[in-house]
Amino acid sequence: MSGSGTEHWVRAVMAAICAAGFTAVVGLGSVFVAASLACGQPPVFASMWHGLGFLFHGDGSALEIADECVGPAVGWGRAVAIATLVLVAAAAIFAWSSWESWKQSDSHFVRQLRMRDGLARGREVRITFGAKTRLKSAVTVRPALQAPRPEDVGIYIGLGHGRRVYLSIEDSVVVEGSPRSGKGFRLLIGVIIDFPGPLITTSTRNDNLAATMKRRAKLGTVTVFDPQGLSGIANSMKINPIRGCEDPFVAMQRAAALLGGTELGKSTTNGEWAQEAEVLLSRLLMACALGKKDVTTLRDWGASPDLARPAVKILENQGPPGWASALKAVLESDSKLLSSKWMGVAAATAPLQLPSVAAAMCSAGDDDEFDVQAFLSGRNTLYLIGTKSGAGAAGGFLGALLDDIVEQARRKALTSPGSRLDPPLGLVLDEIANMFSWKALPTVLSDGGGIGIWTLAVLQGFSQARTAWSADEADTIWTSAIAKILYGGGSDESHLKGLESILGTREVATKSKSLSLQGNSTQLGIERLPVLSVDELHRIPTGYGVLAYKNKRGVLLEMPGWTKRADADEISAGKKQTEAEQADEFRRQGRLMPQPLQLEAS
Repeated sequence: MSGSGTEHWVRAVMAAICAAGFTAVVGLGSVFVAASLACGQPPVFASMWHGLGFLFHGDGSALEIADECVGPAVGWGRAVAIATLVLVAAAAIFAWSSWESWKQSDSHFVRQLRMRDGLARGREVRITFGAKTRLKSAVTVRPALQAPRPEDVGIYIGLGHGRRVYLSIEDSVVVEGSPRSGKGFRLLIGVIIDFPGPLITTSTRNDNLAATMKRRAKLGTVTVFDPQGLSGIANSMKINPIRGCEDPFVAMQRAAALLGGTELGKSTTNGEWAQEAEVLLSRLLMACALGKKDVTTLRDWGASPDLARPAVKILENQGPPGWASALKAVLESDSKLLSSKWMGVAAATAPLQLPSVAAAMCSAGDDDEFDVQAFLSGRNTLYLIGTKSGAGAAGGFLGALLDDIVEQARRKALTSPGSRLDPPLGLVLDEIANMFSWKALPTVLSDGGGIGIWTLAVLQGFSQARTAWSADEADTIWTSAIAKILYGGGSDESHLKGLESILGTREVATKSKSLSLQGNSTQLGIERLPVLSVDELHRIPTGYGVLAYKNKRGVLLEMPGWTKRADADEISAGKKQTEAEQADEFRRQGRLMPQPLQLEAS
């Protein structure tokens, strides 16, 4: 007989014995109470069996009970016994069903994980991520601060075993969570509000902006770049995508960014055409810069190869060797081939044909262009809102602006004490894969922390990264992140299997029993199991996440939403005020206000 079968029968026998004993106790207690009430005096039990005999057969001869009391005592005793047994059975069934139900609940699952071997306990959380640990790093990451707070050198992301968890502003982060897993409500809004330096945050929606804009405005200048008019906030800045393109490096970088906001730019199967379009677009950008042209010229050149022929003349007179000939060769090629090669150029410049996008671009001689150096000097905030698909997609121009700011931040860091920006620049890249395929993301994740550029990239799933970038680039993005935060609901099994491997294994004691004619035997052993299996990673409940950090053990994060913050009332008031302003702006534009999102929306 197997060990599990033996245990089953043993448990059944023990349950039967307990039930019989409980029945006997209830029966004797019922007899005692009923006889005391009926006769005015307690019965005398010669033995337990006499009491039970009285209850079942009405034989009171051995209980020293008067004959006239026998009937009432038996009736009351049986009634009390039956009622007690029914109540106890109902309570037992209810308790058993409640226990079984609780064992399937998120609360029970979280309780198991809190005590699981292989995950960090309270002391380890405090030593690795505590406020004191972050303050010790202040001498390195922000040496100019005199009396730093944990929030000046660290990013609060949640609770681990009841202790506040801070990541360093040197730690690049990738957050992975399915739609509506609470990324914005439980993490991003708090990070945006608290970041100790200039901050750029991206999104295809306006929910993070609505909750944080008023609070960030109290810390520094707030700027919104929303050329598609998605946020309901009047666009408050202009950019010049041509500026600096006299430099071949800048022209190539700018072309790659503009193309990255198109469907061709994110395609992993049309790389040859994308590269050709990138070369052509860089020539047009340089010709515009050298010829002192503005975005209207870039718009016209991009729309029609015939209109772009003057660019060749400019490059021949002022451009680097070879740049004019490359453009000229394409313009003079077969018309069908030219159309295919020009497809990416036309897509990248198409948003300029929309009045709202064109209005966000500087004309020649404009002096109201966004001042990057002023932005980097304090706790200023730039919201980039847009998409790379649909009518008027402007993701490429958002990417070009982000590229420009990061490049200038790098140059500023080189001339700063310790070759590090202070205050640090923060990049909270929400919905980044749905906006533009930013080619610089893998590099910034890997080396930005050392020069004062902190990056947090948000993905809905790893497959989204493989779609927006190449498979190799997606792997680089994931491996470059020092901290990885996973929410529940993920369904990419191969990716979850990799995270399961990263979190390591744990040892579990096993015991098996066997029964045979020769006797019983028990075998003890040790089994190695994943700290968190694939199905457990998928099951992480709402309000929790798992942190994988360097070579440390994983941390189960409790992530309360911003409504639990001390300044929640102030955030809520600012959010309502911003939403009212958004509604007014949409009405002014003759557009409907989008329906408000639930708190768990991001």
